[in-house]
Amino acid sequence: MDFVWKYISLLGKDLAFFVLGFLVFYIGKKLKDWTEPRKLDEELVKSDNSALALSLSGYYIGVIILFITIVSHPGEKGDLLGDLFQVSSFSILGVVLLLLSQKINDGLILGGIDAIEEIYEKRNLAVASVLFGGTIASSFFIAAALNGDIGEKVFPQGLGIAVSPLVEKTIIGSIISVIFFSVGQIGMILFSIYYKLWVPYKLRSELEEKQNLAAGTAFAGALLAIGILLTRALFREFESLYQTGILLLLDLGLAFIIIPILHFFADWVVLPGSTLKEEIERDQNFGAGLLEAVVLVSFSAIIFFAV
Repeated sequence: MDFVWKYISLLGKDLAFFVLGFLVFYIGKKLKDWTEPRKLDEELVKSDNSALALSLSGYYIGVIILFITIVSHPGEKGDLLGDLFQVSSFSILGVVLLLLSQKINDGLILGGIDAIEEIYEKRNLAVASVLFGGTIASSFFIAAALNGDIGEKVFPQGLGIAVSPLVEKTIIGSIISVIFFSVGQIGMILFSIYYKLWVPYKLRSELEEKQNLAAGTAFAGALLAIGILLTRALFREFESLYQTGILLLLDLGLAFIIIPILHFFADWVVLPGSTLKEEIERDQNFGAGLLEAVVLVSFSAIIFFAV
């Protein structure tokens, strides 16, 4: 029965992190409220804006992904207060980076589409689905960057500043995380440009003019896939910033090859007798867009865990 008593003794720690999770989520919500042009509660409740709800759902899922990943490796075992400090610090940094990534995604990944107008005025579900997928994809590599303890290898002598070891460790982790976040975000932007070159229809026209949910869902799946593949390098055993940077470039190159192959695989195998171009561009078949997204995400996940 020792395992029962051990389980009971850990409930206090589990409860502390559970409450911290609620707090991080609440802070994330408030920060999101402050960065939006309108009151979110009114748009969701009074205006029934489904596009905004879809976009927000991606953000909230991203916040939870960040917290779960960080809390799984909180720091030194046995130091509850130290763990709570480090998890809360990294979680808030992760939320700020996630908000920043949304602004970057709105401006660069959407390629000139005014996301605010599309979401608030036109209630464009196609654009909202892209924001949904892009935000979750960003949360993958942000979480990976904030996960683990690599600061001692990058700064073996520390920073030489007059703070406690715990604070210094948190500052070092934050610096490294911002570096990895920047690299991952650049990778997503480059991939989005590349995606628009080989996809067999004009993506901007499908998203902005036609509000084609099928095209938006397929693009969201591609962004989720690139987020998964970019995360691989950050979850490997860390040796140096140089090595991790090279691995990130290799994984980005792999994604540039694999994702188009998976796209055509979905075209040939999942939709026999038709083509994704016909189903997505001509028929605006949401089912076809969803199937493509599922194929891209599923096989990227297999590569992440098995290769």
